[in-house]
Amino acid sequence: MIALIVLLAGGGAYFGLHQGGGDASLRTTEELDPQIYYNNANSLRGNTYKMDVEIDSALGNSATKGRLFSVLLKKDAKGGNSAPEILPVLLPPDLGSLTIQKGQHYIMKVKVIENGLLKVEEATKP
Repeated sequence: MIALIVLLAGGGAYFGLHQGGGDASLRTTEELDPQIYYNNANSLRGNTYKMDVEIDSALGNSATKGRLFSVLLKKDAKGGNSAPEILPVLLPPDLGSLTIQKGQHYIMKVKVIENGLLKVEEATKP
């Protein structure tokens, strides 16, 4: 009887953590505030954030550095409905298997790297 309870509790915990794809690792990640980013992106260097975005357009491609995209931030960190914010993101070569197209919706985990560039560490469709 106890084994059955432990098995059910473990299964429920596993389902709860893995429900919604890779979102479990983003649950405690802070959302990027675009105003702070625009004011001084270099002050955020080394920090990791999550963003709810829609792909705007492809800006460039490098076999060694990855693909550069502009994305529309779907909601700001305060949850407001202000004008859409457009941000640049770098998709590194190790995430090259992702098929990214204009208009697609992603939840991204990004890290602010040198020159304030946002490097994608994870990208999942909601």
